[in-house]
Amino acid sequence: MILRLLALLTLAISITGSQVTAQCTPDLSITVPGVYPDSATGLPPGTVGVPYSEVIQVKVLTDTSQGGFPVVITSITITGVTGLPPGLTYSCNPSNCIFPGGSNGCILLSGTPSVAGTFMLNVDVSVAGTVFGNPLPPQSQSIDYYSITIDAASGLAPGLANVKFELLQNKPNPAVSFTDVQFTSPVGGDFKIKVFNMIGKEVYNQTIRGMAGLNTSRIETEYFTPGIYMISIEHGTDVITRRMIVSRK
Repeated sequence: MILRLLALLTLAISITGSQVTAQCTPDLSITVPGVYPDSATGLPPGTVGVPYSEVIQVKVLTDTSQGGFPVVITSITITGVTGLPPGLTYSCNPSNCIFPGGSNGCILLSGTPSVAGTFMLNVDVSVAGTVFGNPLPPQSQSIDYYSITIDAASGLAPGLANVKFELLQNKPNPAVSFTDVQFTSPVGGDFKIKVFNMIGKEVYNQTIRGMAGLNTSRIETEYFTPGIYMISIEHGTDVITRRMIVSRK
């Protein structure tokens, strides 16, 4: 619980407009710790072949409490950003991606995307703090609810010539509280994702707007009964089905 509490309360993230420099500038006007935007918003979209540059602003919490004891936040370290669309990289200010407690910093996502699709990001952070002056063991957290959608360019996007309509194996599988369903398509459009239990009862139904290329959709499985399920994805008259497992630790 403390892992998520510290991670959520120590980052204030807001998206600014496109930057033209190689390094971002911390927004010192951000003073309230928190997470902005929320998990449903994601990051601004991009386009294949068009330079992309967005800034994540960071505000670090100064202190919090755990079990009734005061915890002083020493620093937050960004240890990695994975899941970025091909062609994009990240850099920090400070350049070592270590943000001291109470400070402002930023992360720059930049580059030229080469593949269309929706990409789920994982921002891995390490939280360092002290209790009554005594260091706490660093605590790791992965923030995994942000995404970037890359639209196909006009005409045939690079890398899409051989893309087929395909449903990949969901991850994680077995699923505990959630699973990510990934599929590829040569064209965009509406895609219907359904989940059935082993007696054929539909337990999940959602229509999403997919893009040409790789797409990812998250299914919350926390309230699913443990067992074997079938995931199907429909696009027009095409239907693909895979098996998934829901378990409890």
